[in-house]
Amino acid sequence: QRAGLFPTFDLLSVYSRLHGTDFLHPILERFLDKAKLSPDYFIADCEDMLKVAAIVDELPLALHDKYVFCQSPVDVRDDISTQGLTQFAENYAKKGTVRLKEIFTPGTLRVPTTHNQLQELESVHKVLELYVWLSYRFDDSFPDRELAASQKSICSMLIEEYLERSGWQQQGQRRVLRTPRKLRREYDALQLRGYFREIDARSK
Repeated sequence: QRAGLFPTFDLLSVYSRLHGTDFLHPILERFLDKAKLSPDYFIADCEDMLKVAAIVDELPLALHDKYVFCQSPVDVRDDISTQGLTQFAENYAKKGTVRLKEIFTPGTLRVPTTHNQLQELESVHKVLELYVWLSYRFDDSFPDRELAASQKSICSMLIEEYLERSGWQQQGQRRVLRTPRKLRREYDALQLRGYFREIDARSK
């Protein structure tokens, strides 16, 4: 059996110094093109990392910060998830601190009634999961971990409620995620999607 290897920050940092650039995308491309391994190993798929690198290279971030964002659990095939990462990275680059309320439009999360609404709520869940993940890597810069985690739990409950109502889950299989009421400051999935579209339009 062969083992997959992923380029570490230390290796990419060496490449950065050798080629005199802090742009992660060309460094990663060059590394993937030149890397030679024994038959027992292969380079893991880095397509998602390359896509994120192209985004963060547009921002005034240190190479290590760019690498961390590229390691994040963003779903680059999901527009809302990708736009969420872009907003997080932009706010981090500009202010050094990313508050959840500055990213999300206040509203009320609801149980989806259509498949499209379900997909939107799943995207919101991904963005909140991304915030929580980043809060563990940039502890002081993403201070609203508890709020993001509570919102993520609410998303999970609403998604499960929809699946149960749709007959996709058998009675008794539903896992209830209990969250303190005082933390249930909810946001509307449709408003969030509209907000990100507006931000995306202004950036073009």
